[in-house]
Amino acid sequence: MKRYQYLDVARGFGLLLVIISHSCGLSRFLINYYIPLFFVVSGYIYKEGRSYKENIEHKAKRLLIPYFGYSAVLLAVYVLMGRTLAETKASAFGILYSRYCLYDTTVVKDNVYLFTVANGAMWYLTAFFAASLVYHLVIDRCLSDRKFLIGTLIVLTAITMALADIPVLLPWSIDLACVGTIFMIAGTLLGRAQFFEKKWNIPLIAAVFVIYILTSCLDPGINMSIREYGIYGAFSVPFFIIVGLTGSLLCIWFGKLIENTAPGRFIAYVGKNTIFLLAFHIFALEVVERIASKFIAIPVPGGAVVPFVLYHALRITAAVLGCLAFSEILNRLKKRLRRKTG
Repeated sequence: MKRYQYLDVARGFGLLLVIISHSCGLSRFLINYYIPLFFVVSGYIYKEGRSYKENIEHKAKRLLIPYFGYSAVLLAVYVLMGRTLAETKASAFGILYSRYCLYDTTVVKDNVYLFTVANGAMWYLTAFFAASLVYHLVIDRCLSDRKFLIGTLIVLTAITMALADIPVLLPWSIDLACVGTIFMIAGTLLGRAQFFEKKWNIPLIAAVFVIYILTSCLDPGINMSIREYGIYGAFSVPFFIIVGLTGSLLCIWFGKLIENTAPGRFIAYVGKNTIFLLAFHIFALEVVERIASKFIAIPVPGGAVVPFVLYHALRITAAVLGCLAFSEILNRLKKRLRRKTG
């Protein structure tokens, strides 16, 4: 399968935005699309020819083994740091339920928070797996039958809207599976059209940018991880889909623009280590902050701008480079084991 460098750049850029937002927050115009982006990119590189069972087994190996393996590592680390048995049981339940919190944050004020071992970003792995269960069920028929495609998109949107306002966030982000599938289908259609291989179309890019800004302004309050599609409840879902798609297009175009530059190559490398960084960047950020707090007063939001920006730039850089170093070591160990067993 052909590897598109600019998709790695887009994925890496999206992941860096995730890490920055977890460190110090970001403008909604930079974060509204970064989760849909990963679904779109995955759909873009979809490869036909596998059975449903083969596709799901492949996704399970790629997503669920790292999810449970890395979660177990983090849980063990926190046990060694002094977690009580009750806290450990609660964290283990959170790993199995795989959701940031139990209830819709707009409905319940006294929520139950489930990801308590610096694993808050790993909800995406099980969410993507849940979406894949739906996506691989329909994608081949969608590609060969336009009426089925249109009907499927309508049904998926309707189901997403129906689930948008239920009070409980469902395990493994089952309530996000249909909208995730919409983004993946869109990515596959773009891939079949070789959309990003075509010549630059500046008027189209400008139009997409305007649509993205307008829909982001019309529908603020997006946070896919906790099923917040915007301020209009279920009626925000169509706006969210437009925001996610247009933002993803802009990010991938940006990836194509810088793919052959030094920053682009580094960001592509980040994109190739998505799962490891997704799993451990929050823990790495916490470690850096604990170390830094022994030597300096941590700058707070609303204080002096320069120290705040400088601190978080250094914190994010240290966390990313540390995770990449550990990921590289792990990859080399895996290669050695394969050679020995092979």
